[in-house]
Amino acid sequence: MNEMEKRQYSFLGEQRMVMSFSNDEARKQLLEKGLVYTFRLKKRHTEGKDWANDGRCRPKICDITVKLVKDVSSINDLIPYAGDSGFLHAWDWVCVIFKLNPKLKKIRGFLYEVRKI
Repeated sequence: MNEMEKRQYSFLGEQRMVMSFSNDEARKQLLEKGLVYTFRLKKRHTEGKDWANDGRCRPKICDITVKLVKDVSSINDLIPYAGDSGFLHAWDWVCVIFKLNPKLKKIRGFLYEVRKI
């Protein structure tokens, strides 16, 4: 899709951006509990209604709503949300964040609340 098509698509109010859940624990939390807090390196261009899959270029697993919760600059920002992240402790969550993002040196990114609809 070229830039003009993206703008037209967005203008129609239909632009959606898939959110991938390749980690089993986070995906299970979303599908079974209907709510997951997820850390992302980059800020999303859109919030609201969207859809999720279990990895890049994979089919849809459910419809979701996405809401930015806060900017994250340390593990302390994640601690209050760890219970609904799919992990037992914030430290487990951070270990997976580093595993999924091997170039990451510090916890810096964005926290999103994702609800299954």
